Amino acid sequence: MKIVVTGASGNVGTALLGVLRGRGHEVGAVVRRPPPPVAPYDVARWTALDLSQPASEPRLRELLSEADALVHLAWGFHPMRRPDYLRAVSVGVLERVVRVALDVGVAHVAHTSSVAVYSPRTTPSLVDETWPPGGIPTATYSQHKVAAEATLRRLAAAAGAEDRVAVLRPALVGHYAAGGPMLRCGLPGIVPGAVLRHVPVLPVDPRFGIQLVHARDLADALVRVVERRAHGPFNIAAEPLLRGPDIAAALGARPVPLRREHARALLAAAWHAHLHPLDPGWVDMALEAPWVDSSRAREELGWHPRHTALDVLAELVRGMSDGSGTASPALRPRRVLDACVRAAREGTVARRALT
Repeated sequence: MKIVVTGASGNVGTALLGVLRGRGHEVGAVVRRPPPPVAPYDVARWTALDLSQPASEPRLRELLSEADALVHLAWGFHPMRRPDYLRAVSVGVLERVVRVALDVGVAHVAHTSSVAVYSPRTTPSLVDETWPPGGIPTATYSQHKVAAEATLRRLAAAAGAEDRVAVLRPALVGHYAAGGPMLRCGLPGIVPGAVLRHVPVLPVDPRFGIQLVHARDLADALVRVVERRAHGPFNIAAEPLLRGPDIAAALGARPVPLRREHARALLAAAWHAHLHPLDPGWVDMALEAPWVDSSRAREELGWHPRHTALDVLAELVRGMSDGSGTASPALRPRRVLDACVRAAREGTVARRALT
């Protein structure tokens, strides 16, 4: 099978290439900045293409006309201070890629969405794929995920291709190599990741709870979806549900109570003062997104996560502390000196189109 993967050099894409190795598939990868031909990136044939530009469409059409399946991972996280640009490089790119894929007859399309696509949590119970979409109103990332899925449904319906399209809705995805890049997007560059080894206390809201999934486990689900040509939505999350004290324990810190209103106010103040790269909507997602049940993936795909949520958390904390990364430009290691030099040249992470 020939599989074309967009955004293949990022967190999920890196894991997916590792899972695809040795399975006999021909892999084509489309990114703006191809990585060097080292493992796991040497499993794919790379094409440098800016999918946000209309001029990319002829080459994209050529690539997809030879494909049996499309795995769409490309998504923009920055610059967070330019939501219109983010929508163009996320929802706009999905619309272009999927429209072309369905037009040229790609037999199967798998899109990686997020649990953030769901309407706010109103129950402590795990919810399945019938929970209504709608997203978190104050979170740009969440609203873009909602718009992307709506666009995907519209395109599939127009092409009569609903049975050719799958959507995976993972919880927060992580692994060791993504720790440094993730911290780059969540902590000012002048602060070394090693500070995480010396956190004395961690403010937590009693209502906080988060689900995680290892990048390789999500990649395994993606491969199962593509190889079985499964369609429809699939929640993807590992157990257990993590609470504030779990996060504090992973950091070796003591949890102290802090209400959501106060946490959001502090983050908003830091955001508006340009001291922090994450916008306040991420606090709302962390406290409002529903917790999901992954039974459909287990029953229909035979999928079972090999890593617990606690495993993923421990890997992420180690990766963040170590400034981990890979040879991919999108996942390059986090270094304070590099961050300072780049900030002087290009501004803060929250202002950049490429991190």
